[in-house]
Amino acid sequence: MLYPGDTVRLLRELPESVLPQYKEGRVTAVPPPTEGEPRTVEIRFYRNGEAVNVSLPFDDVELVIEQSLLFQTAVFWAPQEPRGKLVELAINSLLDGGFLMRGGPNVARLHYDRNDRWWKWGEKITDPTGALVVTSSPAWDGCVVAFSGRQRFHLEFRLRGSGDPVIFLHERDAAYAEQAITTEPAMSLARVLMNLSSAIGARYCAFPVADPWLQDEDWQSLMRPPLYPDFFMLPEKEFPQGLPGFRGIRLTENRAIWTALPMKGSPLEVAFRRSDEELKRNRLRQLNALGEKYYDQMYESRHGANGCYSSAKDAFYDAIGLANQLGMKEEAGVLSKRLAHIKAVFRSQFT
Repeated sequence: MLYPGDTVRLLRELPESVLPQYKEGRVTAVPPPTEGEPRTVEIRFYRNGEAVNVSLPFDDVELVIEQSLLFQTAVFWAPQEPRGKLVELAINSLLDGGFLMRGGPNVARLHYDRNDRWWKWGEKITDPTGALVVTSSPAWDGCVVAFSGRQRFHLEFRLRGSGDPVIFLHERDAAYAEQAITTEPAMSLARVLMNLSSAIGARYCAFPVADPWLQDEDWQSLMRPPLYPDFFMLPEKEFPQGLPGFRGIRLTENRAIWTALPMKGSPLEVAFRRSDEELKRNRLRQLNALGEKYYDQMYESRHGANGCYSSAKDAFYDAIGLANQLGMKEEAGVLSKRLAHIKAVFRSQFT
């Protein structure tokens, strides 16, 4: 199945559109099936800067791994397993969970720029079994591996960067939207996260993680209130106490899950669905956390304080609007005062 936003490449030349074989484009729509007709997909390519829209049978294209903004990300840090085994252990965890290596170019090598401290995508590789990436990755800075399934799971390995190894698990936004609402998708995700965390011996797992944390890689700051992630797996006593909206689920070896997702703590609990108000309150918490994170980064961002200041303002404006929408006037007032303070700091220290 293909989804809007997927990157695909042509498996044959399209002379009528002057598009060569292996030209890459982005899926814009997937029409519903028509009885007796092959499934088609609508794709936008660019030729000499001009958009070219075509409709093609599924069999004429294949998926291509690509860095995308359409993903939610889980992060696993402080792994206890050896660096050279992490790729093999993580890949096997997803394979054992029924997620096959995706067809087509499904591996991308990562290069770490130590001067600018950022991760650059390199060459793309077709690796049907995962054997090539397992044997080659110990010599790489990192890599990304794509799997089959509607979640569009991508494992990202940052093996040799500025700190200890860290592993990401990316998935489609649409999958996260389902997991945030109802129990069955949330539990399915939890099983994947628990199995992967156990396989690599990760001390910590958090999901989802937004861009500013992915950029500065300060994972411990994820556990400073206000919290952005909806799901944590960590030693039981390390989670901040007294945080509304989170429930604890005890695991073995003094570990625990703390989550705002609609998960069951035992098989006897009844599945449930979160209300629109619960989801909005959850988003309010995330916006508050996002604003505070960008504010912190104003002082240390490699990309300049102006961008962080603008992002912090946007997050707080959205949070204030959402608090007013929920009738939380006192919370809106607190957020407005915080925003005013950030504006004053920026004017006095950065202009």
